[in-house]
Amino acid sequence: MIDNTESVARALFSPRMIYNGELQPEAFQLRQSIAEEYLSVVRMSIDTWKEDILMIPQRKNRQLYGYTEMSVEEIRNARFGEVEFDVKACDNSTMKSHAGIFITVGGEKLKAGQHLSTSEDDVSQDFLLLAIQRKLVEIARKGLHSISTD
Repeated sequence: MIDNTESVARALFSPRMIYNGELQPEAFQLRQSIAEEYLSVVRMSIDTWKEDILMIPQRKNRQLYGYTEMSVEEIRNARFGEVEFDVKACDNSTMKSHAGIFITVGGEKLKAGQHLSTSEDDVSQDFLLLAIQRKLVEIARKGLHSISTD
């Protein structure tokens, strides 16, 4: 169980998540290619959290910019409508600090590429997903940090 007093960090990669120093909603988009069920974060209360971020693979089109520090309590309190957020530890043998932001809509778990039964159509679901991303961006903008990978 992750306590509300903890903070988590979301690794941010340029250019998709950060563009010209501006945090983009894509920073909080579940990836369909892996049917993602949560947004990966690291627990800052675990000593290895920064090393864990530096272990995330970088590619030609994905360079580590930094991270955003987010309060677990603020994430959990960000609910709106039928949307609720939770932060839970996730088992990962290589990243001891690994955790995830889980999102439910009307009690139904949000999963990339899966249609919500509570959503009337794809358009309304797209707007809901954008609203979720914007809510998380609102929280994340407060704690942006660049990081040196040298």
